[in-house]
Parts: sequence; C-alpha cells; structure tokens
Amino acid sequence: MLQISRFKLYKGRNNDSLNIQMSIHWKREIYRGSTKLLKRLTNKIRRTILCVTAQDYVKEQEKLRSGECYQCGKCCRLLFKCPFLGGTEDNPRCTIYNDRPKPCMAFPIDERDLADVGFQCGYFFQEKSKPQLIIPEFS
Repeated sequence: MLQISRFKLYKGRNNDSLNIQMSIHWKREIYRGSTKLLKRLTNKIRRTILCVTAQDYVKEQEKLRSGECYQCGKCCRLLFKCPFLGGTEDNPRCTIYNDRPKPCMAFPIDERDLADVGFQCGYFFQEKSKPQLIIPEFS
C-alpha cells in the first residue's frame, strides 16, 4: 500500500479540490507489481491446465525434480492466501494435505513455478541431459 508521503498534492483551479499526482518512480513500481501479479495469475492458470491436460509432462517434470517441501506455505500465498492454509505464520500447515488438488500436489512443475516463490523452495530441477549426437567413424 502506498503511503501518502509518496504522493504530491496540488490544489485544483477551484481551490475546492486536491489533485494527487504520483511520482514517475512509484508509477513504475505499481506497474512492476501489477506485472508480477499478472505473471503469477498466468502461471496459476498454466499449472491448472497442465495438471488436467498434460499429465505426461507433469509426471516427466516430477522425475526431474529433486529436494523436498519445506512446508513454508509460500506456494499457498501466490495470488491469495489459500483458505485451507492453517497454522501460524511461522508454522503454516495445509488442512487438506492428503486431499489437496492436483496443482498443489504438482507444485513446482518447472522452473517458472520456482520463480513465482523467488526460488525459495526446497525443490530444484536437475538439468535435462541433452541427447548426444553419435557420429560414426568411417575408416
């Protein structure tokens, strides 16, 4: 939330109204924040669609994923706080862990999901091994 100190107040022509003008710096900050929000929304929709339509891709990505869940709850607060997230701020707990939806089980599907939580996740992805080109030797 922006504080009033970041605004400049100007008297209107009629002296009965005040115009609020934000500095260019804060306009950029708001734009960046809305861009991040839009990216998170897009990724949330992408994860849901992948879990429903591209289950083979999700399973393949699970094989590349290493690490473990820190149970920090960051993935449960991407756009909004999940209504099933219980516990305290220091010790969050999923109240439906055993029956959670597919996108929750699959998180993170790939590197884009880790970027949503600032790469502060117990999971990481191993590099895909590039297929080696075998060139036969002719004598």
